[in-house]
Amino acid sequence: MLSLEIEYLTGVCFAAQSQSSDQPDWPPQPDRVFSALVAAWGSRGESPVEKTALEWLEQQSSPEIYASDAESRRVGISFVPPNDSSGKPEVMPERRRRQARMFPAAIPHRPLVRFTWSADPATENFVALQALALDTSYLGHSASVVRCRFVLAPQLEPKFASRVADRRVYPGRLSMLQEFHNRGERPPRGEVVMPEAIRKENGIPRSVLSADWILFEDAGGDCPDVRGIAVVARRLRDALLSRYRDEGIAIPEIVSGHLPDGAPSNRPHMGIVPLIDAGWQYSAGRLMGLAVFLPRETDKERIDAERDWLAGLEDDSGSIALWRNFERLLSSISHLKLGKLGVWKINRTLTPAAWSMHAARFAACAKRWRTVTPIALDRHAKAKNAADREQEVAEIIADSCINIGLPSPRRIAIDKHSAVKGAPSAYPSGNAPTWTGWTLSGSLASRVLTHAVIEFGQPVHGPVIVGAGRYVGLGVCMSDPR
Repeated sequence: MLSLEIEYLTGVCFAAQSQSSDQPDWPPQPDRVFSALVAAWGSRGESPVEKTALEWLEQQSSPEIYASDAESRRVGISFVPPNDSSGKPEVMPERRRRQARMFPAAIPHRPLVRFTWSADPATENFVALQALALDTSYLGHSASVVRCRFVLAPQLEPKFASRVADRRVYPGRLSMLQEFHNRGERPPRGEVVMPEAIRKENGIPRSVLSADWILFEDAGGDCPDVRGIAVVARRLRDALLSRYRDEGIAIPEIVSGHLPDGAPSNRPHMGIVPLIDAGWQYSAGRLMGLAVFLPRETDKERIDAERDWLAGLEDDSGSIALWRNFERLLSSISHLKLGKLGVWKINRTLTPAAWSMHAARFAACAKRWRTVTPIALDRHAKAKNAADREQEVAEIIADSCINIGLPSPRRIAIDKHSAVKGAPSAYPSGNAPTWTGWTLSGSLASRVLTHAVIEFGQPVHGPVIVGAGRYVGLGVCMSDPR
């Protein structure tokens, strides 16, 4: 058996469960450890012998983790300047913007972790892995100073509890890390390997929409008002579809939302949501970017396709080509033409500059959800009496929740105004200028808009995006922490 021993020399593990999480990642997961070994390999000159050892390690089954419990250090939001990569005047101290960051940490009861694989490496692989471990000085955050070493057939201390890994590496992970490093982008986390029963968290309902969003941030030009999101979303969709047509590539149903004959698809498909400055004390409702989401059922297929492509496997099913084309064509979009409103520049990012742009704000597990953009009702309410009409609207929204795989809510409160600070109202006041209304077109033009607070009988996993406009940025909900 092969075991990797990691000792935290300062007694503190600085690492977050995800980029937007305020919870520490304890014990560290195998994908984090593997990335640290790959970083050491890169700094040592990318030896072919050490690469072979890493490729052997990534093909092994998930290791058992032996670690003590830990205390979580409470953290707040710090505003720190981002890295200087432009050389522009904006990087001067008095002009630099501040980016919201959190630095969660775990203080383990015993600062020692062991990863044990049920495999015996060849001598040359063990020697190469040992060299990488001895050159690994930190794990995750650079403040997590560690001492690492590999050992064979270790005698485990009985005080250590055995834990199953939540994430794992896989064949092709090394190639993926190299690919993202060469592109200057942050790589995705390792593959989730929890049993299905645990992954569903004891049966907690999940929407059919994926929380793995593709983010675009405002990069200058004529940024539109959020009330025009339905039109802006269609511009992004049209720009993507035109790229498929220009290259003569068949447009997948999962992207277009239509069957090959042009008929509307009845399956979940690609959608676009606005990322808004909302929910904070001084939020002004400014549009800060866009996010593209896909059905949750495609998550594993996309990850497998990326992994298989980087591993050089044959594309027997066509899945690799489908998702590689999608990623390539979507990433090529750098601006949107908005007619008289001008041209809005957007830039795909893996590290959003503001906390308002993190998908985690919309993918939490909560009972209560509040609309950030109003819901476009799936049908018209027919009741004449105000009380009966409100009840009918609540029933329409409840049906919309069921349509995305969630249970019927226990309570729904509707209102003209959003319960999220900074989010625009569903419709303007009588004397307000016309531009304060939401711009809708096509089948949405006649839809009734309303904000709502939706409360379920049990926590549900987001994203919660409901109503007739859910694929073009309407009906986007944010969890209520209360």
